[in-house]
Amino acid sequence: MPLLDQMKGNLKAEFDVSEMNKLLKVYIDQEIRSGVEIGLKNGVENIIDLKMQKVHQEVASVVDKNMSRYILDFESKMTKLKHDNAKEINEIKKVSKKYAFFASLSSDKNNLPANSVVMFDIVSLNEGGAYDGKTCKFTCPEDGLYHFSWTTVSGDRKDFSSVLVANGNKIAENVVDSDSVSDTMTGTSNVIVRMMKGQKAWIAVQLSEGTNLDMEWNSSPCSMFSGFKL
Repeated sequence: MPLLDQMKGNLKAEFDVSEMNKLLKVYIDQEIRSGVEIGLKNGVENIIDLKMQKVHQEVASVVDKNMSRYILDFESKMTKLKHDNAKEINEIKKVSKKYAFFASLSSDKNNLPANSVVMFDIVSLNEGGAYDGKTCKFTCPEDGLYHFSWTTVSGDRKDFSSVLVANGNKIAENVVDSDSVSDTMTGTSNVIVRMMKGQKAWIAVQLSEGTNLDMEWNSSPCSMFSGFKL
């Protein structure tokens, strides 16, 4: 039988745990360091995420505000540009509007009274509508320089003298003096006149020399009155 079976004393055994304690300490330090590093890493990442979210929100807000401002500014500039273009186009249309007329006689004229209006009543062209075929007068539509031309043809041994009247003033004459010539005579005058809106221009008989004015030559108009804005 074993000797221990009959022994009634306590058995005591001693073990050296110093190495184990060192190992445990190292292990615990590593775990703590690892936990701290993980904690710090997670904390920093969370802080960075929160900061980034805040930055994104602020950037988005700034972008939205600036975009709205840019859009409003762009729309305002486009509206002004359209308005300015429309105004400029209207000015161009106004400047480029043409005024011109061409009129001739509907019949021969004989023994017309002094200072009477020569009735160039066949209106072939009336661009801008400034010439009146009933009164045979041109009404200036806008301030500017205007060119007028008129031609008169008189029969043999007959005279016809005429004058351009602008706003009541005699500007220039056209004289066909054929009373001593046995042939048809013609005369043409060209005049440039500065006129104001509303003023009128027409051809009148000069004094009492409205003896004869022929309507046509070889079936074509030969006595005529024309004008246009320069």
